[in-house]
Amino acid sequence: MKVINYISAVTFFRFTCFIFWLVSCPTLLGQVNQKRMLTPTDYQLWSKLYAGKISNNGKWVSYRLHYPYTDTDTLVLQKAEFTKKYLFPHCTTGKFNAELQFACISHDTLYLQNLKTGKTDIVSSTVAFDFSANHKFIVLFVKTSDKKLNLEIRNMAGNQIYQKKEISSYCFDPEQNGLIYTSLEHNLYNTELILFKNEIEKRILTTNHNVPVKKLFWKAGGISFMSHNHGQSCFYYYNVAKAKLNTLDSKSSGFPQGMQITDSPIGNAMHSENGRNVIIWLKEHNDLLQKTDPKKVQIWNTKDKLLFDYRKYLSNPKTSDKMAVWNMQDNTVIQITDRKFSNGFLSTDYNSAFIYDPIAYEPQSKQFCPFDLYIMDLKNGNRKPVIMNYTMDEKPSGSPDGAHLCYAKNGQWWIYSIMEDTHTCLTIDLPNSFFAEDNNRPSENPSYGIGGWTTDGEIILYDKYDLWKISLDGKIKKRLTQGREMQKTFRIKTFNSDPLQSVTESNKNSLDLKKRLLLETSDKETAQTGLGYWSIKSGMKDMVWESKKISQIKKAADKDIYMYVTENFESPPKLMLYDTKPKEIMQSNPQQKYFYWSRNEKIEYISDGIKTKGILFYPSNFKADKKYPMVVHIYERQFSYLNDYVNPSLISDDGFNVHNYTANGYFVLFPDINYEFGNLKKTVTNSVLAAVDTVIAKGLVAPEKVGLIGHSFGGYEVDLIITQTDRFAAAVSGAAITDLISTYLYVGPTFRRPDFFRTENHQLRIGKSLFEDMKSYLENSPVLLASGVNTPLLSWAGAEDRHVNSQQSMEFYLALRRQNKEHILLFYPDEEHGLEQKQNATDLNIRIMEWFNSYLKGANKKEWFSTYYQ
Repeated sequence: MKVINYISAVTFFRFTCFIFWLVSCPTLLGQVNQKRMLTPTDYQLWSKLYAGKISNNGKWVSYRLHYPYTDTDTLVLQKAEFTKKYLFPHCTTGKFNAELQFACISHDTLYLQNLKTGKTDIVSSTVAFDFSANHKFIVLFVKTSDKKLNLEIRNMAGNQIYQKKEISSYCFDPEQNGLIYTSLEHNLYNTELILFKNEIEKRILTTNHNVPVKKLFWKAGGISFMSHNHGQSCFYYYNVAKAKLNTLDSKSSGFPQGMQITDSPIGNAMHSENGRNVIIWLKEHNDLLQKTDPKKVQIWNTKDKLLFDYRKYLSNPKTSDKMAVWNMQDNTVIQITDRKFSNGFLSTDYNSAFIYDPIAYEPQSKQFCPFDLYIMDLKNGNRKPVIMNYTMDEKPSGSPDGAHLCYAKNGQWWIYSIMEDTHTCLTIDLPNSFFAEDNNRPSENPSYGIGGWTTDGEIILYDKYDLWKISLDGKIKKRLTQGREMQKTFRIKTFNSDPLQSVTESNKNSLDLKKRLLLETSDKETAQTGLGYWSIKSGMKDMVWESKKISQIKKAADKDIYMYVTENFESPPKLMLYDTKPKEIMQSNPQQKYFYWSRNEKIEYISDGIKTKGILFYPSNFKADKKYPMVVHIYERQFSYLNDYVNPSLISDDGFNVHNYTANGYFVLFPDINYEFGNLKKTVTNSVLAAVDTVIAKGLVAPEKVGLIGHSFGGYEVDLIITQTDRFAAAVSGAAITDLISTYLYVGPTFRRPDFFRTENHQLRIGKSLFEDMKSYLENSPVLLASGVNTPLLSWAGAEDRHVNSQQSMEFYLALRRQNKEHILLFYPDEEHGLEQKQNATDLNIRIMEWFNSYLKGANKKEWFSTYYQ
């Protein structure tokens, strides 16, 4: 282990601190008492703050500052009392060893910081590390000069107590009690286990394999892996407590014929808490799988459940890997999913599985296909139906004890008892809705969600504002909070989620109501947020409540100490620590105080008889005695962004950043929009114009100098609005849908499904199929209304965009070209829905600003405005 001395480490970090301060404020020296206007050359000073880790007792914290312009990161380790701070360039995350040490990796260098002495050890060529749960050891994986991987274990004194060369694979215990690895010796592979006790304990699990084992996985006190040894595929499970190795191969009882254990890197095994059952994944032999020959004729049949593209790119779910349960006591295997029921998830006790056919109702028009849910007894393989035609997007939730299933159907919450085979409606007689009260899409109302299952055998459900505790028989129902009276929303914040939990597992965690529940609080009318706690004795108590956005909440493992980030549009993100009261740990972007900065405010207006909100952003150096131009940015509802801090940037992937305009003498308006299904051209236009009129009435904006901009669905809204009104002096539309008919008859890229859902029950809000209401499709397609456009329009698209096909922008371009309208289309090669290449994003941001400057501020038209071919 290469270690630099303490003096060298201190010198390194002092130099880093100086560089960090200098890089942050190079242009601000000598300007302490003077503000100036923000320019694009200043944008590189801004960083994004990411809360990192908090030590067990809350004495130390880490956080990351990311600089988008240089794609560099600085990880900061800081003592909560502000007495010490260490900086680690090019690091993204680190890990605490209680209050003793902190470690992180920059590129391939490990920094090990002693929190007691301040000494820093540096180990080069380190690719991974972890601490032991008893805080006695650190494990390092170090790459050698010949690119081999060595294992090193050191004690707290820094002395190496174990080393192993030529490691081919490894896996840490998530509870930090050990690690498992495979190493090469004499051209054969051995699998070994290290346990961290007072001393390290070594166990050999398998030896003399001719290839390395695969899929090492450690969870719930068990270790699983698989191997292909001497032509034989085997799956292993090792019970750590019992020191027993179990082996499974295709000869075991019940092992399905024509199947083999998959070696796919996707999907780990799952281990039951009692160590009796393991969920494994099987695949069909290759000769049983249907493969698509790209050279053969494609056959597209309207009766096919899945489109040809789905089968070509994503494969048929019926031929995907199958779930099976291995009972190690009996050494038997029961297959869970198959070609008929290809998807499923487990009860927590591993006694039952819930299985379904994800394409049962195909062909259909929703984004996600309904399904029929069956329960399978994993002891005997028997199946029976549980829920038919389940249509909600969220998966049913299994209880932590494995005895119940909670699901939403027909606007109510239900409990299914596995043992009794009964269904109980929990919410039928409650006065408040547990499903979206303000859903403005022609779709089934989504639920507000499940807060969790309690240790006393109850469930907590959310309505729009409050928490309801309900017994599983539906007889006892109690509202725990009184948010509806205050228009205040409460949601439970938990920290015990399992990072290794599979989508096929049910949540094993329960809420203990004898202890305090930490709650996130918010007011959607004011955008205020906070933190509080609920307890049986005191009810709800606020800890923090302010006109800011609170996010990135972390908890100390051993104390009720919380770290979080707070911000609003005018105040850069701060890292805060809450013990008995809030305490500021770090203020990001302190250089903002040297610049004139915008402010924002809530506005209200009436659109089609509905009270509606929006956000108005002021020019950075606002003067009340002049009138300004304004840019209106649109996309559904945006009021929730009121307290979001925005870094100034010219590399935003949609070509828009509010500071580009407020710093350049513009007002910016974010209006919320109301929708009438099948009549967007009227209601979208009315909402936006009502918001604009409200701002104009303030006397601050020149009515003839208002521009309009939107991206994606916002781009569609822009194109639609300018076919209905000439109120805007210029417009910008990015990656827009323009033709609802060709959009409807399009295969989307993500799920390789028809895009019927976009208009029938999603953003485009027609609410019916093309053939049920063709009139609405025609009347709300900008491309068919192009003759009404008199607003100069700049459009842009990524040439490779398939989320919204770039041909949509080309259609509108050709429609406007045919009618000799003023329009420019920017087409960016090798880009998709947003511009990911920084040079292209910068180019787009600059061109959009030049477009608005010309039409809203009278600036000279740029050369690129002119025709290229005469």
